Amino acid sequence: MGLPRQRQTIPATPELERVDSFPSVDEELLKTLPPVLRAVVRALGFGRAREWLADHGGVNVTIPAFRTQALDLEPEELARLRVTLAPHLDAAGRCWLPKADKLFLRVRDAQIRQDRRHASINTLARQNRLSSRQILNICRDDDDRQYDLF
Repeated sequence: MGLPRQRQTIPATPELERVDSFPSVDEELLKTLPPVLRAVVRALGFGRAREWLADHGGVNVTIPAFRTQALDLEPEELARLRVTLAPHLDAAGRCWLPKADKLFLRVRDAQIRQDRRHASINTLARQNRLSSRQILNICRDDDDRQYDLF
């Protein structure tokens, strides 16, 4: 019989081990996102993630090992997405993707809180197409002050 053969482990995508092959994304922004959304943004970049999640978000999606037309991803995008989503995939290679609007809620809310120092609630409500009550609730998450009712 002889000696048993040893398997060679060849990395499937050696270029993905380099950090500079991923799109640049602000680390502060990534810290504010949920884990699955963070992985998608890290793999695709903010703009591409927004476009892709608009079409494929909100459902259980299978991330295939090889490129398919169904997901509208380039081969390198698919490979990066598979690497970053690996901890979130089940045994069949599926994961639940958040809707695209979840990507912008935290960014929008942070911007509203920042602008609150310089603009009125009514101005912010008109700019963001929200009600003044929603603006108050967003600002209240960050600030424990009681607002005047009258």
